[in-house]
Amino acid sequence: MSIIWVIATAVLSSAMTLAVVALWGHFYFQPRLRDSMQKELDEQVENAAQVLSSRVEEGVRRGLVDGVRNLDTRDVLEGASRSLARSSAELVGERLGQIFGAPKKNR
Repeated sequence: MSIIWVIATAVLSSAMTLAVVALWGHFYFQPRLRDSMQKELDEQVENAAQVLSSRVEEGVRRGLVDGVRNLDTRDVLEGASRSLARSSAELVGERLGQIFGAPKKNR
């Protein structure tokens, strides 16, 4: 009978130890681990966002510079000068029309 009592005491002691360790892990260790992991994840996400934004910014800048370099400057200058001449002519025509009166259109 004494062997049964020794085995029962050992099993009961082991079960109580496992219960205490499980409660400690659940209420003490797990929340601290979760908070630690959340902080680490937030830091990594912030670092990744900074790296990504700098890479996107650099890519956009490089694309814009390449796009401007690849433009045919002659066409750009011709278009800009034509647009400027047209706008200037319209402004001068409006001012002259205000000064001398609007020209009458023949029908």
